[in-house]
Amino acid sequence: MSAHPTLPRSSAMIAPSKTVRTLAAAAAGLVVALAAGGPARADAGEDLARAKGCFVCHDVKHDTIAPSFRDIGRRFAGLKNAKLMLVPIVHTGTRDPVAYHWGTHDMPPEGARQPVTDEEAEALIDYILSLK
Repeated sequence: MSAHPTLPRSSAMIAPSKTVRTLAAAAAGLVVALAAGGPARADAGEDLARAKGCFVCHDVKHDTIAPSFRDIGRRFAGLKNAKLMLVPIVHTGTRDPVAYHWGTHDMPPEGARQPVTDEEAEALIDYILSLK
């Protein structure tokens, strides 16, 4: 008798969906790119933003119904607490007004868009703050 029993077919692991694999690859690529810096960092950040649906409202260079990532990066450039200010907004939206929010539309609350982990929120903000 084997020390490691075989699992019945019904207990076999199910392969992750294409969306899960895409999000995992984008997040992993962003982590590597953030450590390395340079153009790969921007590509990985943009890929993660695309995977999370950020471009439904935002654009990299142009204001749409939401400010461009570049405009956000410029407004918060040089602020030591920029990341601390922006990461919570990625999680909760702007349902509670904050002094540094501008524009006519609020960012939707967390349940109305793709969920974002703490690590992904930080990576997205790092990407946005790198755009100037």
